[in-house]
Amino acid sequence: MELMYSVVPSLVAIIIAIWTKQVIPSLLIGLWIGSFLLTESLFMSVSKTVDYIVGVLTDTGNINVLLFLYIFSGLVALIQISGGIQAFGNWMKKYITNSKRVFGVLWGLLPITFIDCGFRVVATGSIVKSLSQKYHVSSERLAYMLNNSASPVIILIPLATTFIGYVLGVVEKGMQASGIEGSALALFIQSIPFQFFSYTAIGIAILSIMPRFNFSGMKELIKVNHSPDKPAHHDEMSEKYHEKGESAKDQTGNAVKGGMEHNHDMDEKPILKPRLMNLILPLAVLIPLSFFLMWSSEEPSHSMLIALLITTVMTSLLYRVQGIKIETLVDRFIKGGNQLIVTIAILAVAWPISDVSQDLGLGQLIENTLAGNLSPLLVPGLLFIVTGAVSYFIGSSWGSWALMVPIAFTLAVSTGSVIPIALAAVLSGGTFGDVTSPVSGMTAMSAGIAEAEHMKYVKAMSPYNLLAGMVAALLFFVVPFII
Repeated sequence: MELMYSVVPSLVAIIIAIWTKQVIPSLLIGLWIGSFLLTESLFMSVSKTVDYIVGVLTDTGNINVLLFLYIFSGLVALIQISGGIQAFGNWMKKYITNSKRVFGVLWGLLPITFIDCGFRVVATGSIVKSLSQKYHVSSERLAYMLNNSASPVIILIPLATTFIGYVLGVVEKGMQASGIEGSALALFIQSIPFQFFSYTAIGIAILSIMPRFNFSGMKELIKVNHSPDKPAHHDEMSEKYHEKGESAKDQTGNAVKGGMEHNHDMDEKPILKPRLMNLILPLAVLIPLSFFLMWSSEEPSHSMLIALLITTVMTSLLYRVQGIKIETLVDRFIKGGNQLIVTIAILAVAWPISDVSQDLGLGQLIENTLAGNLSPLLVPGLLFIVTGAVSYFIGSSWGSWALMVPIAFTLAVSTGSVIPIALAAVLSGGTFGDVTSPVSGMTAMSAGIAEAEHMKYVKAMSPYNLLAGMVAALLFFVVPFII
């Protein structure tokens, strides 16, 4: 009976997060309850909670991950003010003659905007928005394409993104908790072929570029926007945002704030004259250097941090030579780093949840109850559905990953399921919620930058992602029987 207590911290955290849409307080309450179950003392439980948090924050590997996230977000902020994205966009605009080519530009910008989801949506949206208006692309359709070309794509990239830094931290913690040996990076790379939701979501989004491959709601929007007497929806929405000072993060109220992992300022304007080298040079340093250092080291998180530090220093010098003051560089870097403070706080309280659950006997509980009763072939499908539901209701892929990865690994080890597929199922489930949930930060950000009415956009895009989710779920149940 006492082993049943081991599921209480995570279960309480999930229920409160779904109820309140606030991830951090939910995790903190779950951690405290777990500490109380261990100590059976109100005072000692508070002390134990602090001990758990201090323990994860003094671990060298964890610090590498947290510093990586902060510095990477600061680098993204510097790139935003450099004018590099605008220079690339201005060059590509010369080749746009119809709406299909607008979407071609949107997807074509991926190689230079993949480093962060928020950066991807904001930078790409700011370039293609005027083109979408010119060629009568509905704001809801633009928002859908922006959203589904961000998280589903970036989670598949194993280096030089904010996602990989976060995911490696979560995976390393899950491996420690469940006794899995090896490299977190290697395990993540092994999971990439099985991240079925990303592939189905991307495929359906690309297919929907052709008007006939759309659901009725989106078809109606396409028809209205191509009508000669089409209402000036973009102009009305743009005026609304400027008058009210709304941003993507506040269109759905407080619910979005709890899940906003990529809250980059959509009004950030370039300071420098647009030059393509201001974008290309940082990426040309970061990507090869990250690749070289990671594959020549046994500590990928530390290697990525070193590559990132070198790139940030080089980028700052590049922009300083062009006239940006040091004070401005420091200010923008700190503001950019602070955009991921919520994410860093999530990790600081999610990592200890894994520890307290293991101390309460989660591994033993799963082994005793499920190891002989649950087919390992069913584990990936169940993990995808549960993680997708958690992510949808709390509006946070990163929060759902932090909660579910340790559980998934323990379940996979106990039942003998294939661990890379189990990891892929959790990552896919989180991605589903990230691009589908009405309270997701990425959903709100995409609607905001496209100047779409939030719930109108959610209604229009939901059939596409639900279809992608159903196909992915089917694959997670079928593929384990084949391989």
